[in-house]
Amino acid sequence: MRQSAGAPRTLFRVAGALLLVPLAAFASGCAGNSGSDVADATVASLASKADASRQQGRASLAARQYEQVAIAAMDAGDPATQVDALLDAAECWLHDGKVSVASVDVDKAAKLVPRLQQTSSRARFAEMRLDCLRGDVSFGTDPYFTRRSYDAALQKAVGRERDAVLYRQSLLAEQQGDAQRAKKLADSTGHPRSALYDELRQMLRVRAPATTARANPPAPIAPAPVAAAPAPKSPPILPRSAWNARRTRSNFDRMTPIWRITVHHTATRLPGNAASVAADAINAFQRQHQEQEGWADIGYHFLIDPSGRIWEGRPLTYQGAHAGSPELNVGNIGVALIGDFTVQQPSAAQKKALVELLDSLCAKYHVEHGRVYTHQEIRDTSTECPGPALQRVVEQWRRGVLKG
Repeated sequence: MRQSAGAPRTLFRVAGALLLVPLAAFASGCAGNSGSDVADATVASLASKADASRQQGRASLAARQYEQVAIAAMDAGDPATQVDALLDAAECWLHDGKVSVASVDVDKAAKLVPRLQQTSSRARFAEMRLDCLRGDVSFGTDPYFTRRSYDAALQKAVGRERDAVLYRQSLLAEQQGDAQRAKKLADSTGHPRSALYDELRQMLRVRAPATTARANPPAPIAPAPVAAAPAPKSPPILPRSAWNARRTRSNFDRMTPIWRITVHHTATRLPGNAASVAADAINAFQRQHQEQEGWADIGYHFLIDPSGRIWEGRPLTYQGAHAGSPELNVGNIGVALIGDFTVQQPSAAQKKALVELLDSLCAKYHVEHGRVYTHQEIRDTSTECPGPALQRVVEQWRRGVLKG
């Protein structure tokens, strides 16, 4: 979705006159929180570029630039600007239709908000934005959670900030088919036809209601019964015994209910395509993870070699060690493709196996496709994993372009 020139930079700060100030101005005015004037200037410069990209309608570029602002603000010791930038990035990802990527930035911001000075107006505003974006991320999948998030935001909103929240509540009611409530909420703002309302409608993918109706619509024709689509079949998986796995050590955590999956690459290349070569490599991964990292077992639950063979890694009864922190590993299946996809492409067999494995895992554990991440999307700190080539494959799968 492209924004016209001069459109509001963010769907939160437009709620009041004070909030029209672009992020660059916030960043440049934080000398008391940053480590040096140079650091402040770097943050402000990056923020100006991100603001410009957003005004030009380049949502995905702006999102990545805001994430760079967040990293620079972290280095400058400015958590308030870091939170602002992460939430701006999330909003841009939503404009670009990448809900799962937006949720990663929202989760990162949520961890930082408690570090803000709780009595400050900026902390209150950050909390309000965070509640709004939590609702935005869940808008199409969980109406109950969305409603609770928007209600929490409304309690924190002041002045015309309330309009931005009321618009969201109106659109949620419309999405649920309650046209009367939707109109009442929009009218309560005093200007229900504002550009902000239309902007939010596009971001949240709410279709505008039809303005006219046919006088005598034809009687509906009962659709022919359609057989339920068969559940994806689980692809063949080579057991741990196929690569001579060691026993799992005792310092493991039990896997909690599974609700997300993270895709990685090993950043290594195999000298050959034989199964024995892949088995030796996986055995070496386990030794490294146990002996050097001190982990209970190999970090990943599944590995896929260049020939498309899927290998069982750590048993799914145990929490993995792959996402970057114990918190991120909770309920998270780790899938690693053997290869270095910063310099090579996944093989066709690997892509096919990955699609089949993701399809079957999502069906078995009821994982939404939006909860399948790459490592760089979910990790707290920067990483190239799984490389740009595999990143594109996962994004294509989430969009439904790649199918088993």
